[in-house]
Parts: sequence; C-alpha cells; structure tokens
Amino acid sequence: MKVLFSGGGTGGHIYPALAIREALEIELSARGEQLESAYMGVCGGMEERIVERVAELPFLGVCAQGMPRSFSLKWFSFPFVNLLGILDAFNHLRRFGPDLVVATGGFVAFPALMAAKILGIKYIIHEQNAAMGVTNRFFAGSAELVLLTYESAAKVDGKRIVMSGNPVRGSFLGAANEKGRFCKGEDEFWVLSVGGSRGALSINRAVVDLVKNWLPRKKKIRFLHISGERDHEMVLTAIPEPPENYTLLPYLHEMKEAFDVADLVVSRAGATILSELAVCGKPAILVPFPYATDNHQEKNARVLEELGGASVLLDSELSGDKLAGLIEQLIEKDELGNMSSAMRKSRPENVEKNIAQLILDSCNPS
Repeated sequence: MKVLFSGGGTGGHIYPALAIREALEIELSARGEQLESAYMGVCGGMEERIVERVAELPFLGVCAQGMPRSFSLKWFSFPFVNLLGILDAFNHLRRFGPDLVVATGGFVAFPALMAAKILGIKYIIHEQNAAMGVTNRFFAGSAELVLLTYESAAKVDGKRIVMSGNPVRGSFLGAANEKGRFCKGEDEFWVLSVGGSRGALSINRAVVDLVKNWLPRKKKIRFLHISGERDHEMVLTAIPEPPENYTLLPYLHEMKEAFDVADLVVSRAGATILSELAVCGKPAILVPFPYATDNHQEKNARVLEELGGASVLLDSELSGDKLAGLIEQLIEKDELGNMSSAMRKSRPENVEKNIAQLILDSCNPS
C-alpha cells in the first residue's frame, strides 16, 4: 500500500503524521502487507528537518505559504506561492502514485490535498485540536474520513467523521527508560518546561525570572528547561550563572527521555504535547498560546482542566512569581497523583491501532 503523508509548520502537525505512519506500518505488517510511504512538506521547513531523521521515508518538497493574519505584502505572494506548491505536489503525486493521502493540517498540507483532489486520489484528514484548522476545514467536506481528537472540532457522525484521539510516536508508548540521559536523584522533584517545537517566548521569560529568583532556594527541585532553538541564546545570556539544579537545552527530539523524569510539566497546550502528557500521565501547568487559530489552545487546555489533569495559567497572567507560586501550590496540595490519573483518563485506549484500522477500513470498505 502506498501512502503519502503531509502536515507541518509545527511539530504539532508533523509528529501525529509520523505516529499514524508507524501505526499503519504495524497494522499492515500484521496483515502480511507492506507500507510504502513518502512525506510532503515545505522545502527547508521544520517537517523536512524532522523527516530527515526517519529511515526509509523520502521527503517531497513543495512551495507553500500560510494565509497572512493581517494586511501585508504577503497577501500578494500568497496565491502565487501556493499555486506553485500545487503544481509541485501534482508532479510528486503523479510520480509517487499513492493509493491514499493522509494529512494532519497546517498550511503545508494544502498543496498535497489540493493536488490529490484534482487527481482523484482519496485523502484522509486528522485534526488534533479542539477547533479545526483552516486547511483541514477547507478539505473536510470532501475527505474520505475525518479523524478528530475533540468532539468540538466537527459534528461527529460515527461513519465519515469519527472521534479517534490523537496518536503519539511509538517511543512514548513504552515504559520509562531508567538509563536515559537524565538521572533522577532520591527525593528530587523534577519540573520540565517546554514551549513546543518552536519555543515560547513568554514561558521562557517567566522561567528565566523563576530560575534567577526562586529556584536557587529550592534545592530539591530540579528544573529542566527546553527553550526552543529560537530563544536559546536569549536564555543563556539572561542566566550567566545558572544554579546547579537547572538544566537548559535548545531542543530535544526524544522528548520521552525528559518526560520519564518529570513530575510536573509546564507547557503550551498544543494537541500533540497534550496527548504525550496523557500517555505518560504527567500533571501539567498549561499556558495556551493566545494567538492560536480560533483560540484552540485554550479550548484544548480547558478540557484537561475540567477533567482535573492540568492547571491553566493564561499567557496574559504569566510571570516568574505566578509560575513559581503555582508549582508550590500543586506540590503542597498533594494533588499531583490525582492529576496524573485524570491525565491518563483523558485519552482513549489503543488510539494508534484504532486509527490504523479506521484508515484501512475506509480504503477497503466491506
């Protein structure tokens, strides 16, 4: 079976596509079949850098540009760049000849889906967030199957539009690795701060303040800070003499190694990291990105807050003092065990296997 995957712009679209590919590979192998796959994305984009690490997954580059959020010169280039991207995608699809296109959203997926529509190739959409993104919304009506993580994203009919949950990579589904790169000492409490694949400036600034003014007094708390490559130099400069209980990294591809030692996670509220938190049962302080399309990150976060798995701290309220106070409050209330259980319950069972079966069943209806 030949499948083309597409989605990108952020890790929140890329990693679910790779997780679906893994799941399809496993399910097809169990049926005595093989998966031949390729990944389509923007040349030089984040998806190309991530896909390069995946064995036997060719990357097919196209042009694409997201719709400008405000008036700028990009409004003039926007239609022409995407037209070129559709032509690129058309040629790639003609050569690769997929049986199916699986797209996980982001403007990156627009050329692949439009070219598939023109060529009459079936396509399936997976939506990770509580509000459907622009590209997925545009193609949802003609998709063979629409897979949702949250019911609020679209009206579920149980046939073509289905609640599936958000898949995670196989590395997150295994047990904790005691020989990972991070060593957890006895009685240590680990806080992991991560801003997503591109980082989060407001979180990074709050963490800088926390590390300078609060963390040195908390010897039993270890703070692991993954800043994102964009803000790494800024954080380094702002903390010239970091305390011993602080570790800074620009990026971590194998995020599961950090999750294995974390007792509490500070994060944005993108759907992919929320699914990873749920799989690992990690309590979280969620700081939704305030400019996400349709405010979908706050919608994502509020779902988990209502279930008892997370506390929400709005970006407009965020500071080093507020963050430190909330961390202390959660530790003192001894609620982390209950939050961990609630986080695990927020995700359906066997998400990856179910998604693979739904996709294969839609391609071979009985």
